[in-house]
Amino acid sequence: MAQGMQFLILGWLILDTTGSSYQLGLVIFAFGLPNLIFALLGGIIADRASRLSLLISTRLCVVILILVLATLKTTGFLEIWHIYAVVVLLGTIQGLNGAARMAIVADLVHRDHLMNAVALHSMVNQTGQIIGPAMAGGIIEFLGIAQSLFVNAGLYLSGAIFLLFIRGLPDQSGASKSSVLEDLKAGLKPIQSTPILYTVIGMTLAFAFFAVSYRNVMPGFGKEVLDIGPGGTGLLLLAAGLGSLIGSLILASLGDHRSKTKLLVTSVSLLSLFLVLFAWSQWFLVSWVILLFVGAASFGFFTPLATTLIQLNVAPEVRGRVLSIFQLAPALHYLGGLPLAATANILSWPIALTGSAIMSLVVALWLGVWRGTLREYETNLI
Repeated sequence: MAQGMQFLILGWLILDTTGSSYQLGLVIFAFGLPNLIFALLGGIIADRASRLSLLISTRLCVVILILVLATLKTTGFLEIWHIYAVVVLLGTIQGLNGAARMAIVADLVHRDHLMNAVALHSMVNQTGQIIGPAMAGGIIEFLGIAQSLFVNAGLYLSGAIFLLFIRGLPDQSGASKSSVLEDLKAGLKPIQSTPILYTVIGMTLAFAFFAVSYRNVMPGFGKEVLDIGPGGTGLLLLAAGLGSLIGSLILASLGDHRSKTKLLVTSVSLLSLFLVLFAWSQWFLVSWVILLFVGAASFGFFTPLATTLIQLNVAPEVRGRVLSIFQLAPALHYLGGLPLAATANILSWPIALTGSAIMSLVVALWLGVWRGTLREYETNLI
């Protein structure tokens, strides 16, 4: 819920402070850049140290940062540089703990149940994406941005408390005697030598940069295209989250489905189509329905499938480092917010979103269909 609220609140905080969608894109970029830089280091830490301790400590740091922002807003001392400083630190923290968040799922379940566990993990996240944005929009509309920040910090704190209940994780035999560079090379080696890994990771990075960045600039799109406020924007993000939840439930019901790669390509193709339809819709209700399908195709199907394929094809001792490469995807979808907002500022939001959807589809078809790696992988499983 806290993650679902975060960028809706920050987006409206920027629009309220500057009135500029381009500034919104810059703030999202400022979050994504340190996320990108520190993601690989986060993977090394996730393999060396306790993943659970890393998640708890970094989440507490997020609580402090958001409380600082809320206090500055309440007291009237908030300036634009404060927002940039906090956002850069938040991006750094997410980069450091991203791989651990994903790798710990495989620590909790048997290999045969991994796809179900990943789908369940995604489903829980998407439930937060449903409730969080709607809650944030309502709080901003009726109480104000500062109050929504305090609620956001409280939810992050409760998340850290719940992590304390996890018990019985396997011991990690991280390569503590090796250098950081050697650890990084060890993480890159299985990706270079395993076609399915670099194909899925490449598709995911393109998918994140071109297609998923729409979520982070939704306040600007909603305000300028659909003429809606934070409440309406929260409802749009609720639709995407609800669609993701529905998609995750369908995926979980499939169990250990053999044609994971076909589902992967189909989901990104459908996502591109629905995103183009959303870009040109001028009616709120129609846009809301389309976002249900966008959410189902993206975070409901594509993300869990990609995560499962990667975790099934990597050894446990380097899982964190390999997943840190995969975790470049969230960083890229934040970085993608800047060119998307800049293109919208020069041309229009519909043209910007359409271009992003087409680029995502082209890369996905090139890697997933024309190169043939995914077909060979399916054939070898039979």
